[in-house]
Amino acid sequence: MTKPLKQSNSSYNAQRFAKHANSLLYGVVNAIRAIPTMYGYAVIIFSHHAFADFMPALSKLVIFSSAVHQVMFTLMSTMPFAIGQVQDAGLIFLSAMATSICNSLGDDVSPEAKVATTIVTIGIATASLGVCLVVMGRFKLAALTSYLPMPVIGGYLAFIGVFCLYAGLALSTGLVINDFSSMIDMFHDTHNILLCVPGFLGGAILLVVSQNFKNPFALSTAIMVMPVFFFLVLAIGSISLDEARQDGWVDPVEKTASISELVNLFDFDLVHWDQIPNQIVTWIGMVFIVAISSSLDVVAIEIDMGTKLDINHELKTVGWSNVV
Repeated sequence: MTKPLKQSNSSYNAQRFAKHANSLLYGVVNAIRAIPTMYGYAVIIFSHHAFADFMPALSKLVIFSSAVHQVMFTLMSTMPFAIGQVQDAGLIFLSAMATSICNSLGDDVSPEAKVATTIVTIGIATASLGVCLVVMGRFKLAALTSYLPMPVIGGYLAFIGVFCLYAGLALSTGLVINDFSSMIDMFHDTHNILLCVPGFLGGAILLVVSQNFKNPFALSTAIMVMPVFFFLVLAIGSISLDEARQDGWVDPVEKTASISELVNLFDFDLVHWDQIPNQIVTWIGMVFIVAISSSLDVVAIEIDMGTKLDINHELKTVGWSNVV
């Protein structure tokens, strides 16, 4: 009787170890996918030229926000595989707020004041958005999204796509590209077009991989291979990293932002509080769009899993992650 029991315990421990190892591996895979995306999101949100000198700290702020989202999703979501990160739907409105604040304050206000005003405003907007989502989930209002016409949803998805396009072009060229006119101006320089070619090719490759390979490791492998291939081309062409930086293929070396620098961004003495009411209309739009996109995400997972999920509970999860 003792021997089968020991074998059973050994088998159970082996299964637990395999499960944890598998979860850790999937976590690494998702990190490979998500972290570069977060840097892209930071470029979208803080696309105004006033933020250029603060991007190392602001990028860390976005990544930290994603970490908080993931912790809240892990603790509260009914889906054990739930991935929490900064939403693509909301960042469009955060970008609009940031740009609006910088334009409104003008050139007479210091960049430090613009940064402080922007991140405090965004923080307040995000927290209040979270409260609204929690209330909507508490009173089971998520089902209202089913009454939205498909052209509205399609337009919202297209709007996100345009901003992602701007961010990709900005990352490729190092220029500030946040509207159609700045995008057209970029194409006036042949070198800028050349810098964008690898981005377009890389995007096309990732699209093909994601559509033709169901294995979750395929896309992550493709993402990892791309920079390896890039540096391999540099080595074959005997091109140094400094030369690549001079030609715009690699970002200039910047000092890493410390935690103290990140905290110092929140200088409440520099905040122009009169700018916050000006963002109410944008905030209202953000509340509706994030509520819609969050609900649609859950519906898509329902369809994929073939299992009914509690959309209102998941909406509350999104809400609390934004509040925190």
